[in-house]
Amino acid sequence: MNSQLLTQCGSQRCSLEQLLTIPEPEKTKSYTPLNHYDFAVNILTIASDLLKGYRFDGDSYALSSDGQKMFGVISFRKINPGPDEELKVAIGLRNSYNKTMSAGLVVGSSVLVCDNLVFSGDIKVMRKHQGEDMHEDLHDQIVTAIYKSQHNFDQISQDVEAMKNRTMSQKEKYEFIGLLTGEGILSATQSSAAYKELWKPSHEEFQVDTLWAGYNCATEALKSSPVHQIIQRHSALHKITKGLYLN
Repeated sequence: MNSQLLTQCGSQRCSLEQLLTIPEPEKTKSYTPLNHYDFAVNILTIASDLLKGYRFDGDSYALSSDGQKMFGVISFRKINPGPDEELKVAIGLRNSYNKTMSAGLVVGSSVLVCDNLVFSGDIKVMRKHQGEDMHEDLHDQIVTAIYKSQHNFDQISQDVEAMKNRTMSQKEKYEFIGLLTGEGILSATQSSAAYKELWKPSHEEFQVDTLWAGYNCATEALKSSPVHQIIQRHSALHKITKGLYLN
């Protein structure tokens, strides 16, 4: 699935530089501000240093109407990807100047950041704007999260390769979709869509007799999931597929 920055509650898209136009609030005994621009640039810098074998692929940002809340998504792509390899590292971020939400970071092959406060990814870091060591502590948590993500992405790449090499007949694909439906990962409507992909594939890679083809029929059907459930359902799909066929 694609990483998304959604603006459903009045926020406006902006550039990285435009984050500088919002004045940072004063520090108090109970509140330690985190500059919108500095937060984004620090994440960009740390990720660029730590994600070996990846290159910056793009970023997008949004500010609430009063500029007090910031949201963003930053993506990195492999420098030398394998055949048909499309995995990316995505980093979602959010911050506030009005104490309505903690500073946060999510990392995953896909992330979802929305101004309605939906904030999802494989790895999540949240830090309140409190304490003298707030900036240093958040920096350390960001480093740890991105280090951990590197291992996760390497594992996902291995899983994808294993699924491409695992033969799965059409009958086994039917059983696979039925299992996903029974486990509640696919709704009844999504199950029908997945079966249609098996009968009449919309993409060439769905036509081969492999687990990867069956898996992609399921991910295609999951595109209709409610926004707040997309990443959770994709994670559940990967977990059950790995447990049944890759262990």
